[in-house]
Amino acid sequence: MRGPRRSFEAAGELSDGCHHALSYTREAYDYAVQHIRAGAERAGKDWRALDIGAWVVFAAGPDSATAKEAARSMVGIYASSMPTEQLRRNGVDPAELEPVVEAIGAGDLACGIELTTPEIADRLSVAGTPEECREKIEREIAPSGVNHMICAITDRTLVKTFTGGDLPDTADVNTQLRLIAERVMPGAG
Repeated sequence: MRGPRRSFEAAGELSDGCHHALSYTREAYDYAVQHIRAGAERAGKDWRALDIGAWVVFAAGPDSATAKEAARSMVGIYASSMPTEQLRRNGVDPAELEPVVEAIGAGDLACGIELTTPEIADRLSVAGTPEECREKIEREIAPSGVNHMICAITDRTLVKTFTGGDLPDTADVNTQLRLIAERVMPGAG
């Protein structure tokens, strides 16, 4: 995650693809795919035939604000483990995250989540209404060459288990899976 240029190139050269975790912006995905492509081309492979997956913190539901709050509950936890190079590739100033990292490092998850700004959460997740989620995927992720999504669905149970917080209006996993199939996936519905 620090500077995975060689890891991405090795994946493109030696494997059938790469599942890339903890990137959320077009710049970060462009970086990954550029290096996956370089490795594939070095091996004489068509990079477009590779399985390039994007793992994302994901929350969808009928109410945008509720879904985004659920995602924010998880973003602080994940972002606190991201190295500075990775934060910068995603357009986050590491200094902005220092209070979050300190709180979570001290075991105060509730404080860490509270200190995770909605702007950082928005940058480091795919969350909102199904239409907002689809639009972000189409704008930020798909154009880079990523060809499938791995959605770390954030629901009430996950938030409660990890953080102790309760977001009762958050769509459950089954509802979110249905929303993905019917309203997020390209060509669906």
